[in-house]
Amino acid sequence: MNVAKTLFLSALVLVAGCGQVDSGHTGLKLSWGKIVSEPLGPGLWFYNPVGGSLVTYDCREQRVDFRMNAYTKDVQSAEFQIVVTFSLDQSQIVALHNEIGPQYADKVLAPAVIGVTKDVVGGWEADKLINGREQATKEIYTQVTARLKDKPVRVSSVVLANIDYSDVFEKSIEDKQVAMQNAIRAKNKTLQIEEEARQKVIAAEAEAKSMQIRGDALKSNPGLVSLEAIQKWDGKAPQTLVVGDALKPMLNVKP
Repeated sequence: MNVAKTLFLSALVLVAGCGQVDSGHTGLKLSWGKIVSEPLGPGLWFYNPVGGSLVTYDCREQRVDFRMNAYTKDVQSAEFQIVVTFSLDQSQIVALHNEIGPQYADKVLAPAVIGVTKDVVGGWEADKLINGREQATKEIYTQVTARLKDKPVRVSSVVLANIDYSDVFEKSIEDKQVAMQNAIRAKNKTLQIEEEARQKVIAAEAEAKSMQIRGDALKSNPGLVSLEAIQKWDGKAPQTLVVGDALKPMLNVKP
């Protein structure tokens, strides 16, 4: 029985084509280039070897790197690396095969990504693009997905992985950033000096006002002098004493 089954399968393979659809892929049977089956899931599939074939499409999430040269708004040339993650819409495999074919990455994805990236980069000045990479990436993703909305290619993420300007321009950017940092430090130092001067003025004004109030109080109440003297006296009699008008009331000295 097993021998007969083996012979039958061997004969079938000889007279029929055979192909495999792997996990995560979708297959289509073709006859003279025309699709003659519904999309096929993973498994072993037979087809007529005369004019027939089996084509498969990878429907798993895939990643592709694009490298291109583009000009910024201020006409600085740079090389850009864009990493795109995408997948195929399994429900549109038949349309994909009929309209685009297996070269979908070159025919659909690449033109969209490269074209959009050049448009977006062209709207940024070179030095601002360095710090604005995250925003530029969002713009690229939004425009790429919009451009491919009617295509069976679904982009899930876009990463602006690298921006490579010329060495001369990168040096100028570095010098500019150093100059800006030095300017910020100088400004902060100036603000510190101004604040210290302002505090000194406030302190001087407060001291002057305090002395004025004190002087006015002494003029209106001479007894305050005696009170201050008593508060400051350590209880010891001085070795030398010159009695003035201010101390006479306290010592009860009569002229």
